[in-house]
Amino acid sequence: MTKDTIGREKQLMGAAGVALSLFLFGLKGWAALRSGSAAILSDALNAFLDVLTYSVAYISMRVHERHPDEDHPFGHRRAEPLAGLLFAVFASALGATVLRDALRSLLAPGPVQHDPLSVGLVLAGIATKGAMAVWYFRAATQTKSPALRASFVDSRNDVLASFLALLGLWAGGRVDGIAALAIGAWIVVSGIRVGLENVAYLMGQAPPAHVQAEIVAAARAVPGVRGVHDVRAHFVGDLVHVQLHVELDKDLSLLQAHAIGDQVRQAVEAVELVQKAFIHLDPV
Repeated sequence: MTKDTIGREKQLMGAAGVALSLFLFGLKGWAALRSGSAAILSDALNAFLDVLTYSVAYISMRVHERHPDEDHPFGHRRAEPLAGLLFAVFASALGATVLRDALRSLLAPGPVQHDPLSVGLVLAGIATKGAMAVWYFRAATQTKSPALRASFVDSRNDVLASFLALLGLWAGGRVDGIAALAIGAWIVVSGIRVGLENVAYLMGQAPPAHVQAEIVAAARAVPGVRGVHDVRAHFVGDLVHVQLHVELDKDLSLLQAHAIGDQVRQAVEAVELVQKAFIHLDPV
């Protein structure tokens, strides 16, 4: 699958996420109005959050795939992690609102209508979100996209949150308020988790140890390299930039040393997650 194909597929998934979130918000909002359930209302508000987050994700995916330009010589790879961070902000704000309303419902529970249509609407939402979760998980695994990873986590959590909402609708009373409280906490925790993951991308965190080991091994495997040291790697968006020193025979000509350095650069940039490598040549 080419980069252009991956980019188009990601944008398609982002647009589909916006459309399906609008559909689910309508379904769950209708169910909340019919049943009077605080848990179902919380689930509907969670669906409204999805409309915002998937819209941001869609925009970020379009920006993310732009080619490098004069103002962004290394591309726009920070766009998707930024979208993930915005998701965390939206989730925290909405989760706080849901928690507030859930506490009110818990202290003064209102009547809940055990409406079969409302149950059917929520079940339809669970089926839709479950399919979306599988779709996003497969795509996130293939593309390593932070935005698709956040979308998968969101869809998976929405399925579990909707089951809690059904429990609140079925039990009624204070159980409905407790279910709404659990959904609110779930939204906040999920937002914080995704936010921390994407802050690491934006702050230039070092890649995992196994990636750094692959980088060193790739450089050492190039004929003519006697040693590798001072390896520094960090995320620039969702991909890694690497700076390292390689030791070469001091008697090599400048042309020979340059050729080996170029081979090292190509070998390191072939490592998964590595976008750019900067090689320093040290004569020994």
